[in-house]
Parts: sequence; C-alpha cells; structure tokens
Amino acid sequence: MDSGKKSLINVLLSVLAPVLILEKCSGSGGAWYDWGTVWALVVALSLPIGCGVYSVVSQRRVEPLAVFGLLGTLLTGVVSMYANSGAGEAIRPDTPWWYAGKELMVATMLAGAVLVTARGRSSLLRAFVYSEALYDIPLIEQKVQELGCTDDYRRLELQGSRLMAASLLGSGLANFGLSLYFLLPVLQLPAADQALAYNQAVGGMHWWGFVVIGVPLMATLVAVMRFLARRLQALTGLPADRIFLK
Repeated sequence: MDSGKKSLINVLLSVLAPVLILEKCSGSGGAWYDWGTVWALVVALSLPIGCGVYSVVSQRRVEPLAVFGLLGTLLTGVVSMYANSGAGEAIRPDTPWWYAGKELMVATMLAGAVLVTARGRSSLLRAFVYSEALYDIPLIEQKVQELGCTDDYRRLELQGSRLMAASLLGSGLANFGLSLYFLLPVLQLPAADQALAYNQAVGGMHWWGFVVIGVPLMATLVAVMRFLARRLQALTGLPADRIFLK
C-alpha cells in the first residue's frame, strides 16, 4: 500500500471515525448504534491506539510522533475515566482543566523532545522536517565540509529546532483553549446529560482540532522547511533543485 493510501486510512481511523462514534453512538436509545457513553468512548479511543500499535509493529521501528500520539490518546482515556468516576451522573467539575492540561502537556513534552535532541544527528527536526526523504542531506553536508562552515550548519539546525518547538507549543496552547471552549459548557448542563455531552465535546475537539489547529501547524512546519531551504542555499551556494531530492 502506498504512503498516500496509508495516510488517508490513518486519518479516517484516527480522526474521522472516532468523531463519528463519539457524536453518534453515545446515546442510550434503542437503536443498534446507541452503545452508551462508556462503550462509545472505549471504541472511539481504541481506533487511534490500534493504528499506532499497528504502525509500530508493521514498520518495526518506533516513530516519535506515533509515540506521542499514543500517549495523548491514552491520557484522553485516563482523563475520561476520571471525568466519569464522581458521585452521581455528572462529570467531575475539574475535568475541563485536566483535559486542557493534558493537551498542553503532550505538546510541551514533544516540543521539549525537539529541543533536547536538537544537537544530535537523530534530532526530531530531522525526523519531521529536515528529512532525508525531502532533502539531499549527504550532498548538503559534503558541501558544508568543503566550505568549512560546519558550525554555521549546526546553528541553522538548532534554529530550525527552536522554530519547530515554538510551533508545537503554539499548537498546545491552542488545544488548551479549544478544550476549555468545548468542555466548560458541559458543566452547565443537567447532571444526567453531562456524560453524553462530554463524549460529543471530545468528538468535536478531535474534528476542530484537526481543522483549526492541525492544518495551521502543518503550514507552520512547511514554513520551517522553506526557511531551512533558503538558509541552506545561502550557506552552501547550492540551488533549490539540488537542496531538495527530485
């Protein structure tokens, strides 16, 4: 299966299917798709977890992004269990803040990992943006050695890592605000309606987070990639069609 089909299937199973399950299958009516709030949440979260595990097993390597994605999904399950563990039918009143904090924590950890690995040859910048699948890194580094500008090259990689970390932190802050926007109104509903509304809010956050935050984040990472390309051209004298792989 080519990478385009894999990406499409991953989006369907990790984003769209969980959203539909949480929004449409959390009811308690008599229809076949009314699974209740608990089972709808379990099934919805199991899909991205399953995709992540399958990716690790099939590729026989651990992708950092997959690890953080799994961590975020598992923490969503933990927070959701906590939300529904209070007395009565209402969710716990501090749930929105725990959920928002979880979103910010995962993004902060990922940004921190980008900075910690910034000076190594296995940096997360190289895994996500400055990748050998996109750039002709052997040619670039050969030219850097010839020109004796290794220190400038390392500083450029560090700058790219800092820009990437900043974009991830911005994404985390945006997710923090989005979580509160969706979850705080749930507390204003009658206790009997809060569990269902919570599931629907989580589904809404998955969708809107992908559209409102995921797309701008991708655009930001593309901007970082273009920044690196321009600086590499200036540093090495190589034209753009030699910087990037054909």
